[in-house]
Amino acid sequence: MPAPVRSSTYPKHKHIFVYAIYGYVTTLDEETRQWFISKYIIGETEHLLTHRRRNRDLLAQADDIVQKTDGRRLALEMEQTADGLHRAKAMLSDGSVLCEAVSKSWRYARQKAAKMALDILAMPSRKYILSNPEYQARVLARMEEEKEQRKAEVEEREAKKKEAREQRREKWKEQTRIRDAKRRASQAAAKKRKAENAARAAAKAAKEARPTSAKKRRYLEDKKK
Repeated sequence: MPAPVRSSTYPKHKHIFVYAIYGYVTTLDEETRQWFISKYIIGETEHLLTHRRRNRDLLAQADDIVQKTDGRRLALEMEQTADGLHRAKAMLSDGSVLCEAVSKSWRYARQKAAKMALDILAMPSRKYILSNPEYQARVLARMEEEKEQRKAEVEEREAKKKEAREQRREKWKEQTRIRDAKRRASQAAAKKRKAENAARAAAKAAKEARPTSAKKRRYLEDKKK
């Protein structure tokens, strides 16, 4: 019996399920296959298939989805918090707040709010999310939890990288200290040998500079004969 798929590993293997579904679709008859493609592939991504320049605007895409889902419109409203930060609210035309984001940057706050709104509206259950505030709150809480989890994972990876860098730096410092110690020892030994050679050379020169005794001089002369 195959092992159950753990929820922690599911996001890493979503593409396998997608390939499996598409593979199954290819085995359907022509009419059923066309119905599936029209409903779940083209229909669910219609907001991306209209070739307009504003598709590069996340807010425009989110607004398009809302309008086609229940007829409301989506816009961003900006306000400043007591701490001097910028808060961007994704507001529906009936006055309800879909989501919000806070940042030091006015532009980044708008970008985060628009991206969050688009992520919510891209969900298959968007119609239920828009009609049920309690469920919408749970979705936002889950998204925030996943965001914090990703942030914690990134921080953990960065901490491990930093620790590895510190270990490599300490290892490099230790190797440098060992090389410097060897170099200093080698220099000291060479200096000592140089001093000893100089002392021997000086002793030899001094010995050669001393006058030869008469006895030794006669001995050397006799040796030459």
